[in-house]
This record gives sequence, C-alpha cells and structure tokens, in this order.
Amino acid sequence: MSNSISFARGAPAPEALSADLIAECTQRALAADGTRLLSYGTGEGYPPLREVIAEERGVDPGQVFITNGSLQGFVMMLEHVLKPGDLVAVEAPTYDRALLQLEKHGMHILPIPVETDGMDVAALEAACAAGQVPKLVYTIPNFQNPSGATMSVKKREALVAMADRFDFTILEDDPYGRLRFEGEHLPGLATMAPVDRVMFTSSFSKIVAPGLRVGYIIMPKAQASMMATAANQTYISPAFLAQGAIHQLITGGHLDDNIAKVTNLMRRRRDAMVAALDQMPEGITCTPPEGGFFLWMELPEGLSADALFQPAKDAGVVYVQGSACFADGGERTLRLAFSGVSPDEITEGMTRLGAVFRGDT
Repeated sequence: MSNSISFARGAPAPEALSADLIAECTQRALAADGTRLLSYGTGEGYPPLREVIAEERGVDPGQVFITNGSLQGFVMMLEHVLKPGDLVAVEAPTYDRALLQLEKHGMHILPIPVETDGMDVAALEAACAAGQVPKLVYTIPNFQNPSGATMSVKKREALVAMADRFDFTILEDDPYGRLRFEGEHLPGLATMAPVDRVMFTSSFSKIVAPGLRVGYIIMPKAQASMMATAANQTYISPAFLAQGAIHQLITGGHLDDNIAKVTNLMRRRRDAMVAALDQMPEGITCTPPEGGFFLWMELPEGLSADALFQPAKDAGVVYVQGSACFADGGERTLRLAFSGVSPDEITEGMTRLGAVFRGDT
C-alpha cells in the first residue's frame, strides 16, 4: 500500500527533532571552539563532552569513549575486549542488532528469558552454577528493546552481586532510561558497582536526534585507551562537530527540557497504542511499557507473527518479527515501535493489524 504505516523503526517522531535548537547549539559550538571541531581529533572523542559525561556519571574522563552511535561501541568492545568463542549472556528477547553482531563476531550466546520485571536472573544464576559462566552479560534494564520490560531493583541488586560471585562483567545499555512516562526512576546497575564490573553505554539518539550519531561507552581506562587506539587507526576520530553541538546543548541547560518534550511525545504515542489493543484478537499477551519506544506482543497459540508479516505488510503495516530478537524461536512475538508515527497513524495501523491477525482481511 502507498500509505504504509511502519511500526518497525525505533526512531523518534519528526516532532521530537529540535532542528532550531541543534542549529543554535552547533553555531555556539563553532563560535566557541571552531578550529578543534573542524579538525581531526582524538579517537576517544571530543574532550569537553567527555568531561561533561564523566561529571554526570561520576567517573574519570579517561573512562569515557565517544562513539558514532552506541552500537559502534558495542562492536568495538566485541573486537577489542572480547574474543571469538567467549560466552555472552543476553536477554531473550534482546536488541536484534546486538544479537547479530554477537553472531558475526563468533561469540557463544547464552539466552536468558525476560520476564515482566526484566531478565530472569534466577535462570542466569542456575546457568552459572551449572558451569555456564559468561564473560559478559549484556542487558538493557530500562524499557528494554524489544520487550519494553524494566528490571526490578531486586533483580538489579541480585545481578550485580552475581557478577561478583561468578566473576563476569555486565554491559548496561541504557538509551531509553530517561524517557520514563510514569513510575519511579530506578538506580542504574553502573551506580551499584565499579566500572570494571559494570560498563555503561548510552546514546543521544533517542533523547536528542539519531542523525547526530553521538553515543558513548564508560569502561575501565585501559580498555577505553585500547579502543581509542583502534579508532585512531580506522576512522581517526568520531565526528567532533555533532559532539560539540551536544556539549553546548548540555552546558546550555537545554537537555532536560528536550528530554521532557520527547517524553511527552512518546507518552502520547504509547497511550494511543495501548488504547488500540482492543483491535487485537483475544489471547494476546502484552504488558504496556512505562517508558521508551516499544510495545511487545505475543500472539495466541496457532498464530505466527512470522507467517503474518507479509499479509500485514500487504495491508499497509510493518513491524519487527520477534524471532529476529531471539537466538532461537519467538515466532509468535512481534515488536511494535510507537515512537516514530503519529497517534492517528497508530490508531489506523493497529486497526489494520488487528484485522490481519483476526483473519478479517
């Protein structure tokens, strides 16, 4: 259909992109530090931005490595911190691109189920006790991609304690944590343990603009230095101009207001999608998220989100097949991104999708 509605892309709606603000911050950045921003830089990233992030996170600037989007940091960590054959525990389901990169880099994958309150840490503990101790545990604890689940405080504490007991490292991926619609803010895993036990990665893609491609990872100095050397040998440095704009946005006091704006826009879209769940067939399973970009759905027995993908596309709706987010299985699941479309489009898209799932088309 020509008027296709996409629930596939986890990107902010156009209204969330503050072009005038970014232009103003870019102009200020050029006026303040134009020569450095327009020159080759260092592999670690723009020093003033690293310092601001370090201050916010309570770490040394030498532990902050700026990346072209957070996924680049994840890939570089696989290439320079881990090695092929290492066991990596991931949530099941998990971010499909992270899963793809783990497979491409020859990692052994240990899937750990996700419950409504986050990773099943008891299942991870049982695997460790049985001798399957991962080198790394990769988790998205807040409004997880794709499930939308948030890890409870009790599970966070248990996971950090388990990392000490079994001697593994945690990578906390948190691009959505500041986009909370309701409920209380929960302490991050990285606030519960030193950086050599819990590394932290995030991005300004969801809270400012994905096109700026500014992400970061916080890790031990030695590892950050090793990755900076690798960056210098491949692309010399990440794009300093975009980082300078982000720096000005933060130091100018604009970030919190921008996050509030994006959060309100996303909340309206979440509410529209939840309201339209009455279009779905009986027997679906879905827990509305308290923040973020995504709603996760499991179809009743006898229906396959994989098999229905093409009929839904023919009806003018696209979604992410949940099976792409599992190492194995997940054919009855799907991810719906409410972030990039209008509330009216969400209502129409869910009506079309419900008709497909009910067999009315």
